[in-house]
Amino acid sequence: MSKSKGLAKNYPKPKRLSFPEDEKETGWLSDLLDSYHTADKAIYELIMKEESKGRKLACARGCSACCSTHVTIPVYPMELLGIYWYVILKAEKEKQKLLKEKLTRFKNSGGCPFLIQGACSIHPMRPLACRHFNVFGKPCAKGEDPYYTRRKDVLTPDESAKNKALAFLLSIHNINDRKEKKEFVNSGQIHSLAKNLQEIEWYKLGARI
Repeated sequence: MSKSKGLAKNYPKPKRLSFPEDEKETGWLSDLLDSYHTADKAIYELIMKEESKGRKLACARGCSACCSTHVTIPVYPMELLGIYWYVILKAEKEKQKLLKEKLTRFKNSGGCPFLIQGACSIHPMRPLACRHFNVFGKPCAKGEDPYYTRRKDVLTPDESAKNKALAFLLSIHNINDRKEKKEFVNSGQIHSLAKNLQEIEWYKLGARI
């Protein structure tokens, strides 16, 4: 089996998510999906490049170490809208039931509130921070943050593509001019809009399920 086929099995070439009716009804969903697709494509290309050198992506379905150890995950306002939309309108009923229970009693002292039975329950709408974090070599040990224990194994995202993905998130803030978007992102101002996932009042989402 070729390396490209092996990669396609574990990390398939990303396709843009499409919800035509929902996208017509909202003024932000298309931009969010474009943002995620932009990020996913760039990450895929980087992973392809690294695997062509013989490196192996450790991240796979069932691996949720970073979901438990990372407590400073930024979530931007448009991403928060996307999570609400997905959980309330798109998640399966059984998953909604589990999420309602967990979100209602969530406290900012543990891992991600969307980690259900060892898997991401909002995977299609997971934040950019989650999409950009990929690890090569061996799977993470329990409690390990490889960014600090083995930085060389952590994928470094392409900064240009990362900023391009972030720029899509600005339309709900009435920042639509291309130059203005670029300046807002490149200056780092966009990060002032984000909230730490652990500090968001997720019980409010739980109450709406």
